[in-house]
Amino acid sequence: MNDTTDSGNKDNQEEKTIDVVPIVPKRGRGRPKKIRKTVEELLLEASERLQRPVGGVSAPSIAFKTLEKAPQSVEEVPADIQLAYETIQRSLRVIASRRANRDFLTYIRMMAPKVVDGFKMGRHIEVIAQKLQMVVDGKIKRLMVFLPPRSSKSVICSKLFPSWYIGRNPKHEIMTISHSDQLASDFGRSVRDIVDMPEFTTVFNGVQLRQDVRASGKWMTNKNGSYYAAGVRSQIAGRGAHIAILDDAMSEEDAISSAGRKYIKEWWPSGLRTRLMPNGSIIIINTRYHHDDLCGWLLRQEEKMDIPFSKRWDVIRIPAWLDRHSAKLLDLPEGSSYFPEWKPDEVLALDEQEIRATNGSRYWESLYMQNPMPDEGGIIKKNWVTWWEGHEPPRCDFIIQTYDTAFSTRTTADYSVIQTWGIFNNIDTNELNGVETVTSNLILLGNMKGRYEYPELRRIAAQEYRKHRPDICIVEKKASGQSLIQDMRKSGLPVLEYTPDKDKVSRVYSASPMFESRRVWLPKDRSWSNDLFDELIGFPYAQHDDQVDACIMAVHYVKESWRLLHPEDKKWLDDEDRRKTKRVAYWRV
Repeated sequence: MNDTTDSGNKDNQEEKTIDVVPIVPKRGRGRPKKIRKTVEELLLEASERLQRPVGGVSAPSIAFKTLEKAPQSVEEVPADIQLAYETIQRSLRVIASRRANRDFLTYIRMMAPKVVDGFKMGRHIEVIAQKLQMVVDGKIKRLMVFLPPRSSKSVICSKLFPSWYIGRNPKHEIMTISHSDQLASDFGRSVRDIVDMPEFTTVFNGVQLRQDVRASGKWMTNKNGSYYAAGVRSQIAGRGAHIAILDDAMSEEDAISSAGRKYIKEWWPSGLRTRLMPNGSIIIINTRYHHDDLCGWLLRQEEKMDIPFSKRWDVIRIPAWLDRHSAKLLDLPEGSSYFPEWKPDEVLALDEQEIRATNGSRYWESLYMQNPMPDEGGIIKKNWVTWWEGHEPPRCDFIIQTYDTAFSTRTTADYSVIQTWGIFNNIDTNELNGVETVTSNLILLGNMKGRYEYPELRRIAAQEYRKHRPDICIVEKKASGQSLIQDMRKSGLPVLEYTPDKDKVSRVYSASPMFESRRVWLPKDRSWSNDLFDELIGFPYAQHDDQVDACIMAVHYVKESWRLLHPEDKKWLDDEDRRKTKRVAYWRV
């Protein structure tokens, strides 16, 4: 690819000098001296610049800065210089439009505020724009972009860049792939709407949408160029692309799921990579949920195969707190916020504290620091589990029983597990602002594990219920759990059926912040407590994980504040007298 366009637009040629006579307005009445002086200086600067040839990078930048300093309306300009002001403003916009045709950063400055309300320019956006310009110039064929969430990376790479590229190359084909058809379609709609803007037409005269092919996921230009958007699992065979963009090709669930990661690795060799035109380029915009996601895997494969440096992926990696490399790249202090215009240091520090407390360190390190931690050593760390050393448990306000059941009694079969958890409150003090908050904590009160036929399981379940009198019983709707739910409801017990919507690893990941914040307690020196501990720290590599399942149910109940789904069970939540009853639970020995 080169820096030529198929549009035939003469605006791509070097701009000629614009003949504007410098204006020195007369002093007069009607305006305070300070305001008049500002306008006069603006006009003198603008007219001086306009008389020079526009070549060079600085000219459009100065033009935009001049526009930004200008009064917002002609009414704010003294009457005796309004005509000159309007002339200069129009000339500046011509310069900016002509430059935006060739320079992506200029295009961003012009279009981004019209696409995103409250758009803020940052140094990282300038770096991305420079790299994408190199893609179009044929200097980069493979580009990865890693930045924290809400940093405008998708706005720049998946919305503005495709529109700019197809404006310059209206006969070319662009393809955008995401983890879902809906997200990909949203990108396609945004790009299409930009191409349909009057400002786009000003920059790329003659490039328009074809009115007969303009669906959000598939549209064409009047020069027969095309844009196609689809999910990873959609059919893309038979389509080509001069530019292929992958924006979050893996969802969070896919990234932390071994099955999801396996699928994307198998899809890659025969998927988007094979759709490229000769000399085509691939751009991957990725949120790093896992160290072995698509990007992590591709980069390791690159190292293994000893690919020449000239053919390797070019990577933009910018963490929330700048390290030495990214600080040098952005020309900002090391250890400062990557986006001070939007997230000053003090704001980013509060965000980090909240995210670590809510989602865990793993989440912060992956999504915000672009440093996903490997799974080795387990998801739940040893020092995250808090041990209760008292002889009696704390006073609990709410009792939960969780059931992970199995069908078979064979020695190779899974276990059936019944756990009892108490919820008690602690007062925590924020280290930064000193604000006290009440947090819910879990403590294990009982843990039954065995291989039972259903009649025996039902008997033990009734026994455990009578022993602890839980406020709610959470039963996973699988295996013998379905029968147990029905029998418990017939007996009038408060039961909540649970159907997981994620795989087991994903569920443990989402529950890990509560462990990390030291809000899950196990009684010390109890064999049944130590048994659960071993499974937790060994997951996902331990032989069994049935106790982990039951534990995670309780954690999710506290974390997500579940509500009963079955209308017959609602009365148990509405029984205020029962809910207000506070009791001291006892250890099951």
